[in-house]
Amino acid sequence: MPNPPGSRLSGLRLDLVVAAILLGDTLISGAAVAVGDGLAWYGWPLLAIGPLAFPLWRRYPRAVMVVTVASLVAVGHLEVGPLAAVPALVAIAVSMYRGHRKLTVSLVMVVSATTMLGNWAGAGFHFTGEVMEQSMLVIGWLHVALISGESRRQRDAYMAEAEHTREEAVKRKAADERVRIARELHDSLTHSISVIRVQAGVALHLARKRGEEPAPALVAVEAAAKDATRELRETLTMLRDDEGHRLSRVKPLADRYSGLGFHIDVECEVDETAVLDEEVDHAAYRIVQEALTNAVRHSAGDRVRVRVRRGDDALHVEVADNGPARDFTPGRGLTGMRERVDALGGTLDIGPGDHGFTVTARLPLPEPAVPAQAAPAEPARNR
Repeated sequence: MPNPPGSRLSGLRLDLVVAAILLGDTLISGAAVAVGDGLAWYGWPLLAIGPLAFPLWRRYPRAVMVVTVASLVAVGHLEVGPLAAVPALVAIAVSMYRGHRKLTVSLVMVVSATTMLGNWAGAGFHFTGEVMEQSMLVIGWLHVALISGESRRQRDAYMAEAEHTREEAVKRKAADERVRIARELHDSLTHSISVIRVQAGVALHLARKRGEEPAPALVAVEAAAKDATRELRETLTMLRDDEGHRLSRVKPLADRYSGLGFHIDVECEVDETAVLDEEVDHAAYRIVQEALTNAVRHSAGDRVRVRVRRGDDALHVEVADNGPARDFTPGRGLTGMRERVDALGGTLDIGPGDHGFTVTARLPLPEPAVPAQAAPAEPARNR
């Protein structure tokens, strides 16, 4: 059974200590018989085999139980005393704890029946009070070990379920808090940004009405305000919506960019029914979103290819535009991508590819891999 938290002895060391204690019990029991009537030579190895096999219980709990119980039955006629039964009782409890209930219960039933028949035969097949007393003593201890292992297993399962429920409650509370904060930010920032956007739009309208060319800075302000409003609404929507995968919304995301003069080809193998880690799902969606934003803002091409494929051990994301893959300086968007990928133990490659400027991410599933760094490029422009 698992050791308590903070225990200094653990693993193999604890098993060896328990095996030494069990071996001491059986040898003391054998020595008591040897001092009196004497102990047959084969009694010593039979007494020792159970404790010596005990350190293997973590890997082979059923085999250890069978060996210890068989050794107990084999020395039963030597009358070595109750201490010799301790290894078998411990092995039965451990096997029951590990969930091998059918084999354990069956073995206990067989040993109980064998004990009853043996004592009955030893009394000349006369059912006496002494036969009942001796038999029930052994059968009782076997069932105590059986019940102890099962009760401990159920207790640990209950504790694990309670801990899982508590963690889920904490996660739900944290999610609700994030939604509340996002809502407050959305309400406050959207108002201010909307005012900026309206003022910039009015200024652009008046300039065009007068036949003047609008200032580039004013056009940039309106575009930035429009993008910021959309980003705020999208973030709030994602925080509110906990159902389904974000990657299942990649195609609607691409449709919003298609109206900006880009043809976007999307192939995504993740849908609402797929089983996918939430953090990987979120990171992959954000990588696609940021890569599309970079393509729209900085690419000189007119086509973007998005591929999201799921392998045996990783999720592969590729976003490539057909613009020239010139040197670039990583901005906040690409830096944020790398931080997300590194947090999951994945790899991120940014630069020239078969289809132009390419962002390729590998997000491990489910076990993290060693993060790899993409080769640095010489700075020239921000993406």
